[in-house]
Amino acid sequence: MLNFRRLATSACLVLSTALTAHAQSFPTKPVTLVSPYQAGGAADAMARAIAEAAGKELGQPVVVESKPGAEGIIGATDVMNAQPDGYRVLWGGAGSLMVATALRKNPPFDPVTAFTPIAATVDFSFFLYVHPSLPVTNMKEFVAYAKANPGKISYATGNNQGLLSMADLAKKYNLDMVKVQYRGETAAATDLITNRVQAIFATTSLMNFAKEGKLRILGTTLIERSPLLPEVPTVIEAGVPVAEFGGGWLGIYGPANMAKPVVEKLNQAFVKAFKSPDVKTKMKNAGLVYIPYATPEALAKYTQDQRDLYRRTIKELNIPQE
Repeated sequence: MLNFRRLATSACLVLSTALTAHAQSFPTKPVTLVSPYQAGGAADAMARAIAEAAGKELGQPVVVESKPGAEGIIGATDVMNAQPDGYRVLWGGAGSLMVATALRKNPPFDPVTAFTPIAATVDFSFFLYVHPSLPVTNMKEFVAYAKANPGKISYATGNNQGLLSMADLAKKYNLDMVKVQYRGETAAATDLITNRVQAIFATTSLMNFAKEGKLRILGTTLIERSPLLPEVPTVIEAGVPVAEFGGGWLGIYGPANMAKPVVEKLNQAFVKAFKSPDVKTKMKNAGLVYIPYATPEALAKYTQDQRDLYRRTIKELNIPQE
């Protein structure tokens, strides 16, 4: 028994020494940031700007790998199953971690226990876009028209956040609308512009179409007006509020059980990246707001609160689970 204890103690010391050495030298090769979102969208584009800045801080490149599909589950699961050595991390958040799992009867993971929170988050603006042929110019008119014309409005969903916002709006005001699901906002854009669908809650990725007059923006789900479109009221100002989660959010996560020194190195690099002038400018132009959960512990608390919020909201909205 004594020998066994000595062997066990020696093994633990060897493991501890190896982990310490790994943390001190980390990183010795490029880090991969997995983006579970469609290339060309706002979330994926922001990942690339953040990765470039974080790479400068780490002294090794941070390479973005797009792995869209299953509302973000594919990319998230990829990172969940990776080695917890810090070389493969996730650009995940409300859609890919919270909504996608809450919508499934048998989710592939629990976002609280399956990942190691590392850094940030950012909140991004969601707007209600409509085709200009729709005879509405504000949120109240949209609700009144939808109520007076059951089944005549088809709305697109390009991500889970947009789906949830529209589901909440429909339930609150007893609206009968037709849902059409797409693999990303950019995939929905063509049908929206050509009036095959008439409405969508989406990010700034469709804003240029509104500036060209091809779409009309009725409101934003954020608590305050977006500096990109200060003339567009919030849904609260418009008197047509949607669920309390407002816009979506994203942060940096790794697989569960990462070594604390590695998490701290990544945290420092990504926090500095979010604060870099180039990233701050790009975030502002994309309508994103940096939320400084400065420590992994703070992000862990936020992650648990968000998981519980989305689970509760989906039940309250009676959204069927797959």
